[in-house]
Amino acid sequence: MNRTRSVITTLLIIMSVGNVLAARAAGVPVVREIRVEGNQRVDASSIKGTLSFSAGDPFQDALVTRSVKDLYRLGTFSRVSIEEEAGEEGVILTVRVEEFPMIRRVLISGNKEISEADLKKVLKLKAFSFADPAGIPADVEAIKGVYRASGYHGVVVTAGLEEVEGGAVVKYLVEESEKSLIHEVDIIGNRFVEDHEIRKVMQTREIGPLSFMSDAGGYDDLRMADDLKRIQLLYMEKGFLDIVVHDPEVRVHPEGQGMYIAIRVEEGPEYKLGETKFTGDWDGPPEFTRSRPSIQTGDIFVRSGIFQDMRMYEDSFRDQGYAWARIEPLFNRDPSTGVVNLDLVLARGPLVHIRWIHVAGNVKTRDYVIRREMRLVEGDLYSQKGLDDSKKFIRGLGFFSKVEIRPADVGDGLADVHVTVGEGTAGSLSAGAAYSSVSGLVGTLQLALGNFSGRGQRLNLNIEAGGDSSTYSISFSEPRLFSGVFSLGVDLFDKTNEYTQYSQNSRGGSVRLGYRLDDFSNLSARYKYVDYDVYDIALDASALILEQEGESTTSSVHLGYNYDSRDFPMDPREGFKLSLSTEFAGGPLGGTNDFVRYQAEGSMYNPIAGDLVGLAHLELGVIEPYGDSEVPVTERFFLGGLYTIRGFEYRKVGPLEDGEPVGGTKSILMNLEAAYPLIRDANIKGMLFLDGGNVWAEDEKVEGRDLRFGAGFGFRWSAPIGLLRLEWGFNLDPKPDETQPGWEFSIGTLF
Repeated sequence: MNRTRSVITTLLIIMSVGNVLAARAAGVPVVREIRVEGNQRVDASSIKGTLSFSAGDPFQDALVTRSVKDLYRLGTFSRVSIEEEAGEEGVILTVRVEEFPMIRRVLISGNKEISEADLKKVLKLKAFSFADPAGIPADVEAIKGVYRASGYHGVVVTAGLEEVEGGAVVKYLVEESEKSLIHEVDIIGNRFVEDHEIRKVMQTREIGPLSFMSDAGGYDDLRMADDLKRIQLLYMEKGFLDIVVHDPEVRVHPEGQGMYIAIRVEEGPEYKLGETKFTGDWDGPPEFTRSRPSIQTGDIFVRSGIFQDMRMYEDSFRDQGYAWARIEPLFNRDPSTGVVNLDLVLARGPLVHIRWIHVAGNVKTRDYVIRREMRLVEGDLYSQKGLDDSKKFIRGLGFFSKVEIRPADVGDGLADVHVTVGEGTAGSLSAGAAYSSVSGLVGTLQLALGNFSGRGQRLNLNIEAGGDSSTYSISFSEPRLFSGVFSLGVDLFDKTNEYTQYSQNSRGGSVRLGYRLDDFSNLSARYKYVDYDVYDIALDASALILEQEGESTTSSVHLGYNYDSRDFPMDPREGFKLSLSTEFAGGPLGGTNDFVRYQAEGSMYNPIAGDLVGLAHLELGVIEPYGDSEVPVTERFFLGGLYTIRGFEYRKVGPLEDGEPVGGTKSILMNLEAAYPLIRDANIKGMLFLDGGNVWAEDEKVEGRDLRFGAGFGFRWSAPIGLLRLEWGFNLDPKPDETQPGWEFSIGTLF
């Protein structure tokens, strides 16, 4: 290393000496020495480094002129001169500079709407930099720009530079104006797309009667720039590929009040899809695809649809093992015919197998809990659908705030799969008080561990006491016993409810066993034992209620089939959930209650438009006694209230005796909902609903005209302690003796 440095140094010396000798031979003076004077804070070596010449170089006037300009351009010096002095050995150059004073402080006054800190972020002249007056106009415009971006277009900014001991102070005086409100947005040149369609995609809006509740009517440069892109995308989604959206004209409204904004568009022709060719590694038109293309020949050329179809074709090949399949689109656009011919060029690549699967980010959760949700294992042929499903099922565990799955090419037809997760809040402990329209004021203590000990097990403890009810329950679930196809669960509970004419205590437990059929369905079996006690019966209670006094027991076996294809069970956007079950109680199982219960329940989620998600829920139930017994009130169906048919009082839909509900043996429940996120980060949603259904006694015939309906609106908040619901329902056909419950509030779950 030292030898190399010596060689380089020697070469530089030889080159320098060569330059000097060549200059002297040509009669050109040589710069013998460079002196720097007047500098105080700037190092002399930094000044010399800016010059276009060095000691030993031939002297040239042009280089001296360029160097003066370069030194001024630094914004550090108020005066610069380079003087030359001829000598026997060459020219001595003296660089004399005078530095700008150091900025001690930057003061901004008069600003109220925008903070001083936000304004200083855009300034070039800052404390402890050099006070170059040439930078002040740019900073004035920067301050005005901040105000204009926030809708204050009449702002006036003046600036000055005041020298003080030891430096200078830069002062900016802001004279704020009223916020410029938009009174009219005029779209010019549009023939095929209506004004209201364009305004619908824009964030910039005219002032209206409710503008005080939002920022409607305000002007923002950045927002307008984004609006121009939105308008362009709107047109391109309608086939207008040549659309030109001009910069807006912003001026005072012709009527003299507020702002007038004119946006001019040049639409051009509407394009349709012509011929589609499949070239490259295609073996003719595609035979296997995930779905049909969304854009066909003759359809309007929707750019996003074309790219969506391309991704579908790519994924179709990746599902067959071609992990690196890529499609490059070639567009041939003919403005005269309004047709775009498309050539999809496929680079299929080799078949790929999985070498290793790497899991990272799981601090608490065991690796095997994640790996058992993977739909690909080491050695498998690559499948994009397998990875997509793996991400869905890992996310569906509810343990992780993020799930990312990324394949990496390692050559030789192999790929590694990297699974990265972020541990979420899979457990919570909360205590407090809550008000329920059914139970009144209750104290609550809830412990929910959705990933108990990092093994994917679920442990829930719930205590609610106060008002007209109390609940004590604990449950444990192992969703994948020994990481196999079986699940196991245990539940214990003690619940007391005080109704108008009697009180009821239910104490018992159950053991659950499940068998996994596939990714979406399972079989379940449950044994349940419940000890009921009906007491404190009112003297004027109905005969049926009086017959229930005392203790009874239910010993039952529940068999069921369950299907669940929801994308994210805790907050689904799409998918279907179905449950079919039969419960047999009494007889050889013991207990005093003998009956058979049949139930079917289904819920379907589907996006309606954007983030608006619809839910359709249907529940059917029939319970029949056998032998000489009858179905006890404790096992009957009840409807009405927040969790069933809203707009009705709790349990007040169905058979009544002396005005009090006694339940029924046949039940129909229907719910339609549409939910939209109001505050996404806080998981707060607004929703509309329509409920319907009824309960029929054993001797009553089920008829559609007996259905009761309620409708309304509400809000839901997915809080750490559970789903908080605040909803208002209206009885759509109230009877004379029925009352509206009004607002209802509770902590519950989705259907």
